[in-house]
Amino acid sequence: MPGLDSACIFQPVSSNGWVEGSGWNREKKKVHCFVLLYLSTALPVVTLFNKIKNKFLIRFTLGKDPAKRIIAFWKKNGPDFRYFESAEDPRWIDIFWKEESLFRRLFSRLDLTRTLEIACGAGRHSWQVRGQTGELYLLDSSAGALELARQKFAGTDHVHFIHHPSGNGLPDSITDNSFSSIFSYDAMVHFEKETVRSYLLASFRALRPGGLCLFHYSNYHANPAGPFSANPGWRNYLTQELFTQYFTEAGFTLIETHLTDFSAPQSDAVSLLLKP
Repeated sequence: MPGLDSACIFQPVSSNGWVEGSGWNREKKKVHCFVLLYLSTALPVVTLFNKIKNKFLIRFTLGKDPAKRIIAFWKKNGPDFRYFESAEDPRWIDIFWKEESLFRRLFSRLDLTRTLEIACGAGRHSWQVRGQTGELYLLDSSAGALELARQKFAGTDHVHFIHHPSGNGLPDSITDNSFSSIFSYDAMVHFEKETVRSYLLASFRALRPGGLCLFHYSNYHANPAGPFSANPGWRNYLTQELFTQYFTEAGFTLIETHLTDFSAPQSDAVSLLLKP
């Protein structure tokens, strides 16, 4: 059976496609691949196995490339969870864009002459500032998400789209010192730490001197070796110490950092960084 080089976790899925709450998570059981191989090749139980898989199984592709693990997960499961539809909920948008929001205050400091949004999804964040920017570039690893963004911004001449399927750093087509600002909201919280590092290194290259980088990312310290979907709000493992190490390595200077309570106390962080 293809794709059995994966860890498998059984979790109940609600009618709208979202994983049920933490009660089941505490009872989750990992199933070794050789057991799955046996079940999948035993003809009398093939039908039952497929039914269980379709209703309860979330598979996490293993491999050395952390970006591919995340991309594979969202490519397989994201549409089933109606993620982009739920993310357009005004209550969720308000967390980032209402007048008194910390995220809006930090965003207001950016020079929007030529702006890049990393991991834009269907474009819900850039949509909030579409009338305030000069050239606006939306980048994502998902072709499907970018197609939704293109539909949303149809007829908007100053918005451009970049498909970067590797999900790691920025494409070589983005030239050095080409953006006045780079930001990412509500996406990097799910990324593995190596991927966050790759975006910091690439963003420093792509920013003009004096440009600002604004990243919202995970500050969830627990479960460093486990799947991110087992964590509150699907926050991946990352610490302030690691993030500081990464942006310092890239060459950034820290302007300010704030810890925020999302899925757990201080589960998230947002940092404004300067390229000297």
